[in-house]
Amino acid sequence: MVSYLAQRFLSLLFTLLLATIAIFGMMHAVPGGPFTFTQGVLSPAAMHNIMVRYGLAEPIWRQYLNWLWQLLHGYLGIPFEEPTMTVNQLIASAWPITLIVGGLTIVLSYTLGLFFGCIAAIKHNTWIDSVITAVVSTIGVALPNYVIGFLMIEVFAVRLGWLPVGGWGTVEDVIMPVIAFSLYPMALMERYTRASTLEVTYADYVRMGRARGLSERHLLWKYILRTSLIPLITIMGPWIPNILTGSIFIEATFSLPGLGAYFTTASLRRDYPLIMALVLIVAALWGLCFILSDIAYVLVDPRVRLQGVSR
Repeated sequence: MVSYLAQRFLSLLFTLLLATIAIFGMMHAVPGGPFTFTQGVLSPAAMHNIMVRYGLAEPIWRQYLNWLWQLLHGYLGIPFEEPTMTVNQLIASAWPITLIVGGLTIVLSYTLGLFFGCIAAIKHNTWIDSVITAVVSTIGVALPNYVIGFLMIEVFAVRLGWLPVGGWGTVEDVIMPVIAFSLYPMALMERYTRASTLEVTYADYVRMGRARGLSERHLLWKYILRTSLIPLITIMGPWIPNILTGSIFIEATFSLPGLGAYFTTASLRRDYPLIMALVLIVAALWGLCFILSDIAYVLVDPRVRLQGVSR
């Protein structure tokens, strides 16, 4: 297991290197640049000073090597849209907010989605199954999260006055963004949990357990749920990086100063250092989630553990 994880981490580092090369090349291949709008406004000497200040006057390959050298020393450069601070400082100030909202979203959506999916599977073809499928699954998938956010603001903030409209700084500021952000992944979790649990419920080994007189509770906790988690790890694992890097719609709806908005503004403004940092974060999270998914497979399915030992 240790050697396997070491190989996966080495492959992750190689993948991150390839990703940074590809993104760096594509950024500079697009016509224009971060200071194109200043052409004709500033003098050529002033433009040259700006290009030298941000290291854009050098060849592309040298710019990449300089960026990579700075990265190895833990420095991500200066963002063009916030030149008074470094990329490290910008991410350090914005990402914790996104991580708090995203972490609570993961806990809430995955827990409730698993719970409602199991209930719908156990009570399938009953009114309980129909209500859960209609309310949780259909509404969560059909309505965009920003629409749900606006509806919650109208009801709970404007009409009832229970919660603040938006902003950041109190516990109440987190409630509506987390709920609105959680509905879509919760709906997906419920749908996949229901389908996977139903499939396992009618498996041959579960039928044999019933024939041997095992209780439904024992079959549910010992065999059905554990086996049904295997496909859920594959399906819902990749959603974690998307949630932890934020949603521009949720953060804009509730005026959260998180990291999600920078994914759009950095691309529109050609903020090369910030784009590279954001791509590196997303790629690293994707790689780590796949590694954690492999570890989860080992914990859930003993057959994976035996195969890993045999290798």
